[in-house]
Amino acid sequence: MIQFEGVTKTYGEGSNAVNALSGIDLTVETGEIFGVIGFSGAGKSSLIRCVNLLERPTKGKVFIHGKDLTSLSKREVRSTRKDIGMIFQHFNLLNSKTVFHNVAMPLLLSGFGKKEMSKRVAELLDFVGLHDKADQYPDQLSGGQKQRVGIARALATNPSVLLCDEATSALDPETTQSILDLLRKINKEYKITILIITHEMGVIREICDKVAVLENGVVLEHGSVFDVFTDPKHQTTQKFVRSIMNDHLPESILNDIRNKKNNHVYRIQFTGSSTGHPLLSKISREFDLDLNVLYGNITEIQGIPYGNLIVEFMGERNQIQKALLSIQQQSITVKDVIHHAS
Repeated sequence: MIQFEGVTKTYGEGSNAVNALSGIDLTVETGEIFGVIGFSGAGKSSLIRCVNLLERPTKGKVFIHGKDLTSLSKREVRSTRKDIGMIFQHFNLLNSKTVFHNVAMPLLLSGFGKKEMSKRVAELLDFVGLHDKADQYPDQLSGGQKQRVGIARALATNPSVLLCDEATSALDPETTQSILDLLRKINKEYKITILIITHEMGVIREICDKVAVLENGVVLEHGSVFDVFTDPKHQTTQKFVRSIMNDHLPESILNDIRNKKNNHVYRIQFTGSSTGHPLLSKISREFDLDLNVLYGNITEIQGIPYGNLIVEFMGERNQIQKALLSIQQQSITVKDVIHHAS
């Protein structure tokens, strides 16, 4: 478990002081994959580096499995870091060392014997799919292979917590997917708690159990990925969700709708089994309405089907209201997008 309790990080002093983090309270449960998303400058890197005290909080506490790291001596912190693996955006490999020696470095620093170290490195390289690359150098590897070496190195000392600092942002989409699959495998097979920071909402949707949205060093909202994706509260969160859901209507269509009379536009959100029901055709017949689907998509979030429609309702006002009530009685969410009075 990772806990942030009132964590503030300030750089500089006096009039030059900048608050990178301001009173962060977050809990990452044991075994979770927790994502923190935010735009550049939001404070993501400062937050993740506070977990292993690469950055020491100016105020507040950081707990790992109930242990307050901010109260530990430097020696105790160094010992605790063996339980915290970290993966970096740009791999941070030693170009003068082979793949084997890059992965072995944490073991060497921890005093492992040669035989034990060789066995452990071989196991890790096999796990990340690089058993045949042990004697190669980083410059001979692709970006995805370099990141796999970084992951193997981070797992070397059997950590219970794995920190991912923009671990996929330097990779192409196909390679990103393979790395996310590997992280999911690590979480499942090794029962490791994973904290990911990213600016890519696709990464959050693909792998995370929970997400927190960070802006200007403050958590805007947090919760399960499903809840945040399907009902984002803050404008910044809505921007992130829109970037992956692609459900924003073009301004030309919005202007055209605004110029019409007697039309009403609503967002209809389905979850679970309701995504497979022929709702709109039934509503159109029953209430004598013309329905125009402006946007439609069905996806899966955390294994739950989620349908998202933007629909233009045309007809008598009272019939539209009856239709909306009928939809809501089926536990389907309806939100007003554009509304013109009759």
